[in-house]
Amino acid sequence: MGCSYRETVDKTAETVTKTTEKIKRTIRFSDDDLQRMATIIGFENKSLYHGNDFTQLFLKGIPEYLNNECDDVSVPDSDSDQSLEGFQQLPLLENGEVDNYALALIGRQLGLNAIITGSLDDIGILDELQGMIWKDSHHLIQILVSVEVFDTESGSKILDHSFSRKVEIEELDYELMRSEGKMILPDLNETLTDLLGEIGETICWSIEDQAWSGFVIAVDDDTLTLSAGSDAGLAPGDEFDVYDTSRVLEGLSGQRFFVRGQKIGEIKITEVETDKARAAIVTNRGIKPGSSVRVK
Repeated sequence: MGCSYRETVDKTAETVTKTTEKIKRTIRFSDDDLQRMATIIGFENKSLYHGNDFTQLFLKGIPEYLNNECDDVSVPDSDSDQSLEGFQQLPLLENGEVDNYALALIGRQLGLNAIITGSLDDIGILDELQGMIWKDSHHLIQILVSVEVFDTESGSKILDHSFSRKVEIEELDYELMRSEGKMILPDLNETLTDLLGEIGETICWSIEDQAWSGFVIAVDDDTLTLSAGSDAGLAPGDEFDVYDTSRVLEGLSGQRFFVRGQKIGEIKITEVETDKARAAIVTNRGIKPGSSVRVK
């Protein structure tokens, strides 16, 4: 009864948290009709187990969850999107860390608001003692996954989280793995689906918590081009404020971050394509490629 009570309390608290987060987003942003565009790249398998292609599982499962379950986030199909076709590797600094500044620059040109990456860190066997009075040894397989999400307006990391799941295995499978020295996985479909759901939901929250931004990629007299179009929800007649993002701060390990500055203009969308938009400049106090736009 105690365990059941705690589970009920935990589920209730989780429901309240989700509802509160949704209300906060509705109150905070007036851009609910715009899609935050995201992509997932560089997801790698760091574990010693390579029997199944877990990399492809997450590369397909996370976008599928976001597209189906996350109202304000869209992940274009990288196989059919020519602009994303060549974007398969994360830019790295000399120390091996992700070059967040270069990553943000690439993402802005591609009309992305967020870039998701991560890794399957480990699949290993655990022995745990379970039971209230008489404790029995249980054999489990633990799956560890790390996920990071970068915001392209600032270049900052908006999510850095580790996820884990445990699956109990039979004694015979355990002994076989010990004797042969290799991993024999049981049916993980339900476990991996549950894990992908938690990962997708957490990513969704982190991206939805950021206000939508668009990026100027070209300026020509009194018009400009944005790297976002109808796929992001833009339509002729939409009006936006333009902000300066030329200021850059340098952090630790050579990381650099964009700082959104003052409002420098206003624009009105005149025509849209799927991934581009043209806009008339209404007011201009220094709009240039690299400037960001937000809903008025």
